[in-house]
Amino acid sequence: MPEVIKSRPARGSAQRCDEQIPSCSNCRRSGLGCFVEDPITKRHQPRNYLETLEQRVVLLEEQLKEARARATNEPSPSSNSQPSSISDGASATATDERFELDDLSSMIGTLSLNAAGAEPSYLGASSAFAFARFMKPSIRQAVESLPPELSSISRSQVHCDTSYPPEPCPLPDYQTAVKLSNAYFQNIHPQYPFLHEPTFRLWETVLENPFEAMSSLGYDPVPLYFLNMVYAIGALLKPALGYSAEQLYVSAMLYIDEIICNDNLECIQAILCSAVYSLRSSKGTSHWKLGGQALRHCVNLGYHRNQKRLRSTLNPLQKELQKRAFWSAYTMECSAAVMLGRPLSLHYQEIDAEFPLDIKESQLSSTGIYGNPRSSSTDPPTMMTHAIHGFRIRALIGRIQTTLYSDSTLRDATIRQALVEHLSDELEVWYNTRPPPMIPPDGGALAFFVSADWYEANYNYAILQLFRPQITDTNNMASNEIFLKCLYTSKQTCHIFRRQYFGKPMSYTWSALHELFLAGLTYLYCLWMSPAAREVSRHDEISNTCTDCTMVLVILAERWPEAAPFRNIFEVLANRTMTMMTDSLQGKEVMPVAIGRKQETYPEGLSQWMAGMSDTGITTGVDWLLSELIDEFPAPE
Repeated sequence: MPEVIKSRPARGSAQRCDEQIPSCSNCRRSGLGCFVEDPITKRHQPRNYLETLEQRVVLLEEQLKEARARATNEPSPSSNSQPSSISDGASATATDERFELDDLSSMIGTLSLNAAGAEPSYLGASSAFAFARFMKPSIRQAVESLPPELSSISRSQVHCDTSYPPEPCPLPDYQTAVKLSNAYFQNIHPQYPFLHEPTFRLWETVLENPFEAMSSLGYDPVPLYFLNMVYAIGALLKPALGYSAEQLYVSAMLYIDEIICNDNLECIQAILCSAVYSLRSSKGTSHWKLGGQALRHCVNLGYHRNQKRLRSTLNPLQKELQKRAFWSAYTMECSAAVMLGRPLSLHYQEIDAEFPLDIKESQLSSTGIYGNPRSSSTDPPTMMTHAIHGFRIRALIGRIQTTLYSDSTLRDATIRQALVEHLSDELEVWYNTRPPPMIPPDGGALAFFVSADWYEANYNYAILQLFRPQITDTNNMASNEIFLKCLYTSKQTCHIFRRQYFGKPMSYTWSALHELFLAGLTYLYCLWMSPAAREVSRHDEISNTCTDCTMVLVILAERWPEAAPFRNIFEVLANRTMTMMTDSLQGKEVMPVAIGRKQETYPEGLSQWMAGMSDTGITTGVDWLLSELIDEFPAPE
């Protein structure tokens, strides 16, 4: 490191620098950054630059030492003994799980806590260090995929024992960086607008001069974290640009410690960025946990309460970003909780926070709001118009979950029916007041939210959430009207997913897998359980619907091996349903279940498929349907 030879006080200052660290007293009084100049590179660097580097080196050396210790303590089989070791590990795991999977209900009910990789056991610690460790399993999981011939259990075992984290990487060049950030702000930001794009673009401009980029940002961890994180998510959306999302994610994690130790808006935004990454990656910390953690920070800071009641004195930009961060965290946690069958950590009745202003991003700054917010449905929609309508439907689906699924005291059928009708009326109001679909960005939509079918798909999903308890209630059989409503809704959902995902650059998420599989399974269930549904369904319609659902599940399984069990089970059930419909047309008796032990064509891999589905943690909601379609589910051999 070249010797630092001079300080750079404020221009025009005749006072000498007292060389205090991290900032001299003159610069500190003036509120200016205190820099020193490297005599060789002429780069201006903070006065404590060397100390910061030394601390970072110590931290990285400790992490490397821990990684090496784990690798030394854990068995590392040789190449010639590896297959048998993998097989033994898989066999032992299957044996251990045998007693947990004796019946379908208990097996599906015992879910993994995550939908994106193994989780640490110390969730809940409140210190900044513990939370940083909580987020960083994503790094250890972000490794190259294993050969496809390995079973899911073997992949998990080898993955945890022998993988090493990827290396951090430099920030992309400016042209590539803009492409990555455009992918984020055109596809993710309209759904979760917790960042301020003009502020981000200001940070991004320093990349035009890469040699001065770090010093221009003042080595501030906040812009460096968000630059790396946005580019990591952009790399997930646009892998063809050649940047590793995992490496950019690792680079962002270098700065997370200094952000999450502050219980403020930037801490919440940082957690939400990691949650968005996990939602779109097959690896990473559970977005349910991250979204919930961000929401608890919001509650701790009072973001769930009306700002007028709190008499906030913040500037307009901070006020709006607080509201955006809260509603992003709340609806993200709602979506994940519904998908995983978890109770919501904050009920809607406890919220009186306003929705963000429906205003263009360019009209919002720290100095004020320029222009009037959108106030009429006849006004052209803004990005926030769609974001707010998205907040509304996710909050409504969360209320459906709380009312119909989580409330174990709701036994009165009359009260339950009244609640269903009330929620159904609210859903119709939401659907009838939806804005026109968003115009997809150039090159096509990379996220479902900005597609033309998003409102229709979420309306259908809410319908299925409302009425699924009725069609699976064997004690009080649902009416033909309810069965036909679920049949039509699930069929439309399968067609929507095929239309949006087949042959298009749309990115895949765990929620997409959950919603599609639930819709496809509901469609088959209605055909098996309702004579009225069979009567109105033509053979070619059933074939087209099953094909659409299967095609998208095949695409998902090619992207994420964890989705393969969903594809396999749906293919088997769809084939059995087609056979059943043929038998029904010929006047033969319809079997009470699609798959039973006594059937000659009982699939051999069913046990492992179901175990693989349970491992993903996103099977809640389909367990009732499966328990009716599959009889006497066996323990894996």
